[in-house]
Amino acid sequence: MVCEPVFVGDIRERESLLSASMTVESAEEIHRLFDQYKSAGVDFNQTLKKEPWGARTFIVRDPDGNLLLFAGPAA
Repeated sequence: MVCEPVFVGDIRERESLLSASMTVESAEEIHRLFDQYKSAGVDFNQTLKKEPWGARTFIVRDPDGNLLLFAGPAA
């Protein structure tokens, strides 16, 4: 049982610390998932983008302020 916040103070916001990351298997799946979140009005911390290493990623902020990263292949 945790009786205090995992991140102390405002470090999570200052450093944009991720709370979780999820990976999908295909480029189509990452695009579809992004579109579903976008149409639902989700608060994006980072919209879909191609990373230098070739992945496509986006980050959402959940209602508790946690940053969740989704990643998938670029092509």
